Amino acid sequence: MTLITLHSTEDGIARLLAQPGDIQPRRDDICGRSLAAASPEHQEVFGDYVADLRTACDIASKWWEDTVNAQVKAGVSRDEAIRVSFNKRSAGPAAHPKVVWIIRLYWLACSKINSDFVPGQPVYPETFLLKWLVDTGEAELAQLVACMPYWPVGLDEDGDWS
Repeated sequence: MTLITLHSTEDGIARLLAQPGDIQPRRDDICGRSLAAASPEHQEVFGDYVADLRTACDIASKWWEDTVNAQVKAGVSRDEAIRVSFNKRSAGPAAHPKVVWIIRLYWLACSKINSDFVPGQPVYPETFLLKWLVDTGEAELAQLVACMPYWPVGLDEDGDWS
């Protein structure tokens, strides 16, 4: 099934990769860290993330298709149905709770690996969650994540991701 989107995937990717730098400064050498250069812990958890995100994508794609089709059944054109659906849920298929949960879960998992296992070899969570999808050819999964207008995480009072 083709993922229904409204906005540019490339713009979404660029936006999401840049956003965390507004909160915590980013170093170019860490932003560019490849999956192959990452720790075994990062690599293993990334494999789990891809599998979980693929499952969530299947669920969210069907849900989003049904959301758009409900608008079509209400009498609007397909293009208008897509616009109306995105106006109601700006993240489109990425608004599905399972997608949001997986993104949060693995953002925090990446952050934990960085602090607990490989403090000298960090991987930024946005690199882990999105750049590596692009790098490994997971285009549909990257497209899904790129629908998010922002990352569903924040910093707590101690400066830790939550």
